[in-house]
Amino acid sequence: MHYLTDYQTFQSKQQLNEAVADHLSAHHYELSEIVREVLNTIARYAVKFAGAAHLKAATLAELIGKSEKTIRRAINRLHELRIIRKVATTRKLSGGQGANIIQILPASSIDDQAEVSMRQDAVEPVVASDGHIENENEPFISFKQNTVINNNTYCMFKQSVSYFVNDSQLTNKLYGIFLAQTSYIKHCYESSELLDCGIEAVMTTFKATKRKPIRNMAGYYHGVLDRVLDRLMTEVFR
Repeated sequence: MHYLTDYQTFQSKQQLNEAVADHLSAHHYELSEIVREVLNTIARYAVKFAGAAHLKAATLAELIGKSEKTIRRAINRLHELRIIRKVATTRKLSGGQGANIIQILPASSIDDQAEVSMRQDAVEPVVASDGHIENENEPFISFKQNTVINNNTYCMFKQSVSYFVNDSQLTNKLYGIFLAQTSYIKHCYESSELLDCGIEAVMTTFKATKRKPIRNMAGYYHGVLDRVLDRLMTEVFR
């Protein structure tokens, strides 16, 4: 029996394709184009053992034509949204860590405990600088347990957006994207560096609206911030 059989999450290719479509629909505004491409590529290689694939980040990077750092961030994003699960493996000879087995999860696979956690996170109110409590049902502001909200960072981010538009809902969406994209590297950089990247992406996004209509501001910002953070990480190795 092939080892990936034990990691299948679906009974058929049809179930796999339906789950991928459901995930893409449910997280439409939270997934950048590159994250969607990574998910679709994983799905193509998870057909034989429906839902399971043994893929290296380097392999995905070569297939998609992006850097390994970008691919790893995309995988982490999919994992954070519970679209996929990463299963660590070890090399038989050296005993070192091998490539992760990636499982695409059914759209309804979140267990009761995770659902409770997500509901608790989703209703966490955000206190803005003027003491006003933002909409408690705001979908993009979902802070994990033990996360301390930096009001100064939020205030500065909110101010940068207010230069262009007075829209608290959009501000919270953009800030949620900023938190999600920087959560994996926040221990490697100063918070001020990451905030500068977030604000630069805000300015770039809104300046782009003067050249062309942008229907999905959150999605566009996600892509711009992704490129800005890639540049930040690349500069470290120069």
